Amino acid sequence: MTPPLRPPFKELPLDKNGPPGNAWGLYGANDELGALNMITPSVVKAAAQEIQTGDRVSLDWYLNLPSHPSFNRPAFKWTLKNKTHPNGSKRIVNDDHLDMNTQGSSQWDGFRHYGYQKPGRYYGGRSQQDVETSEIIGIDRVANAGGITARGIILDYPRYFERKGKKPVHALEANCISADILEDMLKETGVQPRAGDLLLLRTGFTRDYTKLSEQERMAMPDKPPAFLGVESSKATLQWIWESGFVAVASDAPSFEMSPLVGQHNAPGGIWKGESWEEEMQGGGLLHQWLLGGWGVMIGEMWDLERLCEKSVQLGGRSTCFVSSVPLKVPGGVASPPNAVAIF
Repeated sequence: MTPPLRPPFKELPLDKNGPPGNAWGLYGANDELGALNMITPSVVKAAAQEIQTGDRVSLDWYLNLPSHPSFNRPAFKWTLKNKTHPNGSKRIVNDDHLDMNTQGSSQWDGFRHYGYQKPGRYYGGRSQQDVETSEIIGIDRVANAGGITARGIILDYPRYFERKGKKPVHALEANCISADILEDMLKETGVQPRAGDLLLLRTGFTRDYTKLSEQERMAMPDKPPAFLGVESSKATLQWIWESGFVAVASDAPSFEMSPLVGQHNAPGGIWKGESWEEEMQGGGLLHQWLLGGWGVMIGEMWDLERLCEKSVQLGGRSTCFVSSVPLKVPGGVASPPNAVAIF
């Protein structure tokens, strides 16, 4: 069955009793997959046509990076467990144990991660009590449906910026990529987006992070998050919606510019909405609309360095096939993407 097309952006919210911008009910009253309903067999078959050279690139950063995570998240821990013999002697058999926050490194934000702050509702109108007392809209639903298999559209902001004759991008500073720039980057690729595509946006975060000293990495969690990301505006939301993206992913820690709340999002700043106080309460405008409103998953801290290098090596290819299957954790909030791009 073919899912319904997205209505014009101006028709949002679909549920007039719900919060701003929501698309609740587009895929049915009890839907748990959101925009992933757009990944139909025909969409997957079309995306698979991107496999031309067979070159494969992993899109996951190492789980122990960043070594000192921001946003009060604990660091990754790994322990090798040797399986000893009952008599106490060592055997040539090992297990390992991982202790991790699923959003400490490369990640998919699932629909349980972030909802509308003022009304207190997640995707489809679910409450905090709903997600604490059931497995509804868990990330296992995504895995069970086959994950995210789509055509990826690659936008490389640092290289775009340098082509314009600007100074090199530094992703460890609070700055934003506007909707106009995103549109111009897409236009430069010559790719016409279609329903069911996956956005892959490189900001240069993982590149710049690896250049830090150990002392600088240790100091990061004690500082307010300040990272390059997309502009937190309705113009950005409209561009994402009208481009037909089924999900969005970047190498930035929060997809939107960090900090999520501040003067850059105050009336007269980036934010141009008419009901700023209501829509920005709690911060994370894009997180609220994408995850809570549309069921569009957000990927963060993906490793896009080799992807963009391969894109250049292949003559500037801006599309690839992407396969990503999250961990099948019942009721899970987030997951490493386990993603691979194939050219």
